[in-house]
Amino acid sequence: MSKTILIYGGSSLISKELINIYYQKNYNFIIFCRKKQLMLNDLLNLKLDSGKFKIFETDLVDLQKNLELISNIEQNIDGVIWISGYTGNPEIEFKNVEEASNNIKINFLNPVLIINNLLPKIIDNGEGFLAVMCSVAGLRGRAKNIFYGSSKSGLITYLSGLRQKFQGKLNILTIIPGYMSTNTFKESAPNFLITSPKKVANIIVKAINKKKEIIYINFFWRIIMFLIKNIPEKIFKKLKF
Repeated sequence: MSKTILIYGGSSLISKELINIYYQKNYNFIIFCRKKQLMLNDLLNLKLDSGKFKIFETDLVDLQKNLELISNIEQNIDGVIWISGYTGNPEIEFKNVEEASNNIKINFLNPVLIINNLLPKIIDNGEGFLAVMCSVAGLRGRAKNIFYGSSKSGLITYLSGLRQKFQGKLNILTIIPGYMSTNTFKESAPNFLITSPKKVANIIVKAINKKKEIIYINFFWRIIMFLIKNIPEKIFKKLKF
């Protein structure tokens, strides 16, 4: 019997790699993305059977539409992988309430409320899973990404609470990716800190299979963030990075 996986943020490069992997495992798909036609074009280019896919077009800012779409999902889901996020611009967000609000909605408030509505649809026999892409930015506050970082920190804390609440019933995976070759960091960060979408997807799938709870995509980030988190606040606040 085919299993079903839901991927939120289906048009990202990482999502496409995940789709390839789970397609080979004969999964059916529920995809949430911003542009349905582009997603259909991607399936055509990848030579995948579109009949195995249900695609919902939506935007993370529109909470009500997301909740309505979720209410229309009738079948049980074996796993949910959440990829979507938005870095934003802290300088603009400090001056513009709407921009700050959008960052918080996209990275924390709406994901939490959407995931909460998805949870009853995920099988709870100990084999179902929820995997959520978070960020190293959520591990300590920085001036350069205050709204993004604090929202990701809230998301990490939320997942920790879910892990305790659903222990033995649902596997919850927190993904800490660091820099990936899908964003602007690829132009300024050292190569050893950057991971390709294909490698990210493979690491995520292996972690899900092993029922991991928290993973760093790149081991170097575990070391870096251990050091950063242990810098005394009086010193850390004076640093400019």
